[in-house]
Amino acid sequence: MPTIVTPRPPLNIFDRVRFDADETWQLLYETPDYQIPASGPNPSRTVKAVALLTSLIVTNTGTQTVNVSLRATEGGAETFLIINDLPVPANDFALIELGKQNLPSGDKLEIKMGTGETAVAHLSYVLNQREEFEVL
Repeated sequence: MPTIVTPRPPLNIFDRVRFDADETWQLLYETPDYQIPASGPNPSRTVKAVALLTSLIVTNTGTQTVNVSLRATEGGAETFLIINDLPVPANDFALIELGKQNLPSGDKLEIKMGTGETAVAHLSYVLNQREEFEVL
């Protein structure tokens, strides 16, 4: 899991990831956590984050229909298939609404195309810092 070292984690980051997907399962996104270094009497600590997945656009730039599959892996253990072989027509795109599904720190989102197929994947998300509170 990626770790971002910073003295002040941001509350919200609106971001996106884009890359060329092919016929193997590829990491589309993995939610990081934040490592806050020790400062004075305050010890070092880790703050979890959660990515709110908004949408995925799969762009087929080829001349044949391609099939896209999407899966989530929970903490590197259990895998859940989200989409299986969704067809995307030639020279077109598929907009996949992800409904602000949560992807907590350590979870991964992976994508793959059908055999011999490629496409461009565009994932939009909001990375939120998890709330921290102290019981008094």
